Amino acid sequence: MKLRSLLAFLILTVVLSDVGLLSQENPLIPEYEAPPIYLGPVIGYNRSMHSVDLASFNEAICPRFQDGQSNGFFIGFSYEEHLGKDAKASTSSFIFRVLYNSMPASLEVSENPIPSLITVVDANGNPVREDVINSSTLHTQDITYSLVTAEVMYKINPVPGLPLGFTVGPTFDFAMTRNQDQRYKLVQPLEAQFRYNQEVAEREGYKYVDNDRTIIVKEGEIPNSSGFRFGIKAGMQLELLAGAWTVVPGVAYNFGITNLSSAENWRVSALQVGVDFRYALKF
Repeated sequence: MKLRSLLAFLILTVVLSDVGLLSQENPLIPEYEAPPIYLGPVIGYNRSMHSVDLASFNEAICPRFQDGQSNGFFIGFSYEEHLGKDAKASTSSFIFRVLYNSMPASLEVSENPIPSLITVVDANGNPVREDVINSSTLHTQDITYSLVTAEVMYKINPVPGLPLGFTVGPTFDFAMTRNQDQRYKLVQPLEAQFRYNQEVAEREGYKYVDNDRTIIVKEGEIPNSSGFRFGIKAGMQLELLAGAWTVVPGVAYNFGITNLSSAENWRVSALQVGVDFRYALKF
């Protein structure tokens, strides 16, 4: 009986010692450390470009708006995950961004001085006579276009050890605002004003402002505008280490594939210059 108990004790001791050895690090098996992920804010500048050909009025002889540009910005967050087990040796990664994008545009078209029949009034506003003078006008169209954007970029560093990367991937944009403000302005002569026509104003929805020297032709949401934009973005970036942070300045071209309005061939693209700040998180 004592012999059996002693044998059982010895077997249990051996098993427990083996378990202890297995739980310790084995120098023959290389230790695996998961690569970090990189998170941080993004900020930058948009030079937005609207490629479009719009009529200022329905009449064929009226001038047309052709293409417009303006300054916007973007701000948001990015997430980068390197491909491979060693982040330092990795030459490729996926970058995901969620951004607020502003891509406005200003379009203008002016008309050369043309003979116009004006009504001359006295100090009390009573018509005195009619004269023919040369007048010049300006058509303006201001577009407000802001979006919430999700980007998926594939990045590659073609030269190992060189912190220069190239990125390409799709952007999925959901419009928050897509408004227009079209105005018809009398530039010269300074003492003249548009002749108010109540019937036309009510029928077309025109508004006369600036002492009847400016007509608001259209305002509000762009007709037949889409709430979704799809684009392809390609660019290049530098990766500069600053402790646990990586500062990534970059430049990219964001090319619009879909149309802003189903009634027009209207694409919105942007030259984007910005900086990503990414912090390395290890698990």
